Amino acid sequence: MLARALPGKPLPTRYVILLVLFTMAPDADFVLKFISDTTYLQYHRGITHSVLLLPLWAWLFYSLLPAKRAEQKLAPWLIGIAIAMHIFLDLITSFGTMLLAPVSDWRAALDLVFIIDPLFTACLLLPLLAAIFRPKKTRTLAVTALILSASYLGLTVVTHNRAIELARTEQPGAQAYAALPLPFSPYHWQLIATWPGHYKRSAVNLWPDFPGSAPFFPQSFIDRYKPPLQTSDALIWQRLPAMPTANGLDKLPGVTFYRWFSRFPVLLTQDDRHMEFGDLRFGAGVEGYDAPFRLHIELGETPAAWLIWREGRRSELP
Repeated sequence: MLARALPGKPLPTRYVILLVLFTMAPDADFVLKFISDTTYLQYHRGITHSVLLLPLWAWLFYSLLPAKRAEQKLAPWLIGIAIAMHIFLDLITSFGTMLLAPVSDWRAALDLVFIIDPLFTACLLLPLLAAIFRPKKTRTLAVTALILSASYLGLTVVTHNRAIELARTEQPGAQAYAALPLPFSPYHWQLIATWPGHYKRSAVNLWPDFPGSAPFFPQSFIDRYKPPLQTSDALIWQRLPAMPTANGLDKLPGVTFYRWFSRFPVLLTQDDRHMEFGDLRFGAGVEGYDAPFRLHIELGETPAAWLIWREGRRSELP
């Protein structure tokens, strides 16, 4: 849509296709899955998503263009913008993106949009499809798409701030507050208040009458990915112990990795034989919800640790 929105003579279709491919390029780190799932998880959204290395990637892709295409004066800038858009669209989620790799493995996240948001996608996709039938209006539709998507992000900024203020009002005195986007609506938020040894979490629907994208999915699918929501005037808060409250963690496998990976690590279960931790980002602790990315540690003479993915799939951790 950005390519079609540019003023002047439209870019040839082959250039647009190249830009789309370049925009997808940061996810080439998918090849790390062939080493292991945990290797992929550790380095995904790393150096290929780094703003520090963005000029390098733009130059590299530009240098790979055939000479005739390289004559396009805007090519290096468009390639850089294409990659930057990918990085930005990852940044607005809650997963985290290592913007400063390889200097730092700090993961930035704006917490504005759920990892998959059909409404946000529709802002870009529907005008693109309309342009197929109205080719003379392509540039107008492209500009409309960019305005719609920017407006949608503006809405998420407003609702995110409302959710943060609601958490602050409901749980005064906490060390920090967070609001994480939930699926199917820009008005669905998970609220988190951080205390020295525990977290308090809740989930709110700021506009219960707005259906969002839920009508387009079966109820079984919705129940699988959306925790129970309350209205802002009747919130129920759940208290969960923070990961550091568990004893003897420093010598256990998997702990170092999980401390780095998780943003809101909580202790789910503990007994003489095992411990299990989860991350509030992924719904850990929600009753009846099979949250992914849990850390399971079997205790004993030789402790062992696994990362639990969705549906019980396991990856052993060192």
